[in-house]
Amino acid sequence: MTLTIPKSFNISPGAKFKAELKDDSSIVYRPKHKNPFEGHWFKEDLHQKDVLNDCEVLDSEWS
Repeated sequence: MTLTIPKSFNISPGAKFKAELKDDSSIVYRPKHKNPFEGHWFKEDLHQKDVLNDCEVLDSEWS
């Protein structure tokens, strides 16, 4: 069975949905959200800056 989606909905090709059958026999399609922990984002170069060396000595307010 194939269900069509109106072009005016602007759904991108390949979008994934989760189907849910309701008690009244209606079918609800909800978009499957991407898991933020999936993918190869962790393989990208991560640059850290040492913030402890980037400081200035301030005068004491007590002296």
